[in-house]
Amino acid sequence: MKKLSSDETAYFFEQLALILNAGMQLSDGMEILHEDIGDKRMRELLGGLSKSINSGKNLADAMDECGRFPEYAVNMVRIGSVTGRLENVLKDLSEYYENRAELNRTVRSAVIHPLMLLTMMTAVIVVLIVLVLPMFSRIFAQFDASVSETVSSAVNTAYGIGWVILIVLLAVIAAVIIFALLSLVPSFRRKLSGFLAVFPLTKGVSKKFSLAKISSAMSLMASAGIAAEEMPMYAASLIDDKKLVNRLENCRERVLNGEYFADVISTSNIFPPMFAHSLKFAYTSGSFEQSWKKLSERCANEASDAASGIVSVIEPLIVIILTTVIGAVLLSVMIPLMNIMSVLG
Repeated sequence: MKKLSSDETAYFFEQLALILNAGMQLSDGMEILHEDIGDKRMRELLGGLSKSINSGKNLADAMDECGRFPEYAVNMVRIGSVTGRLENVLKDLSEYYENRAELNRTVRSAVIHPLMLLTMMTAVIVVLIVLVLPMFSRIFAQFDASVSETVSSAVNTAYGIGWVILIVLLAVIAAVIIFALLSLVPSFRRKLSGFLAVFPLTKGVSKKFSLAKISSAMSLMASAGIAAEEMPMYAASLIDDKKLVNRLENCRERVLNGEYFADVISTSNIFPPMFAHSLKFAYTSGSFEQSWKKLSERCANEASDAASGIVSVIEPLIVIILTTVIGAVLLSVMIPLMNIMSVLG
C-alpha cells in the first residue's frame, strides 16, 4: 500500500497525541476520528488500526502490519511505548514529520520555480519561431531579389538558432520531469541523493539537508529516551550521504567502546564546530534535549536558506541567458532590416 506523506503522517501523530493528552484510549479515539474524518484513505487507515488495537496488538505492531508508515516512525512508537513516553514521542514525531514536509516543500520549490521559468521562456521561443520570424520572412520577400537575397541568410540563421534553443529547452524540461517522476521510486531517490551528496555543485546543500534530518531525528530520539549508542544507527538510516553515514557508524562504535557520547559527537566532524561544542556543553549541564531541539531548528533553517539561495541564483541566471539569446536572435533579423530601411530611405 502507498505510504503516508509527511504531512499525513504529521497529522496522524498529532491527533494520537491529542487523544492521549485527553486521557482517552487509543482505540476509542481512533474510532471517533474514523467517524469524523473526511479523507477516505485516512478513514480506512484509522479503521484498520482501531481493529488491530482492539484485537490485542499494540500501536507499533498495528502500524507495522498496515504497511503505511515509515520504519523509523514504527520504531520510535515502539520505543516510546516501552519507555513510557509515548505521548511525548507522538508529539515529537508530529513535529519531526512537519519539518520533513517543510523541507520537501522547499526542495520542490527549488525545482518548480526554475522549471516554470524555463516553460515560459520555451513558450516565448515557440512564438518567436512560429509567428515572429515567419513575419520577417514575409516582409523581406516583398523587397526585390537582391535585397531579399542579402537578408535571407540572416533570417535562416536566426530561425536555426531558435530551433536549437527550443530543442535544448524542451530537453531540459523533459529531463527535469523524468527525474521528478523517477524520484518517486525509493531506490532511484536514494541513488540520486547519494549522487547529489558527492557532486561538487550540490554536495554543500545536500549536506545541509542531511544534517537537518540527522539533528531532527536526534532531537526526537533524545526526547524518547533512546540509548546513546543506538541514536547514530537510527539517524544513519535516514540519509544517503555515505560520508555522514560512515561518521555516524564510527560514532556508534566509539560509544560502544566506552567513550562519552558528548565527546564523540563533538569530535565526529558531523556538525559544525560551534554546534558540536554547544552539544557537549548541553550534555555536561543536563539540558541536552533542548539543545538538540535548537540544533534541529538551526539546521532546518540553514537547509531552507540554502535551497532559497539556489533559487535566487538560478532564476536570474536563466532570465539573463535566455533573454540575451532571444535578443540576439531578434537583433540578427532586425539589424539587416534597419540597414535596408536606411538605404531605401
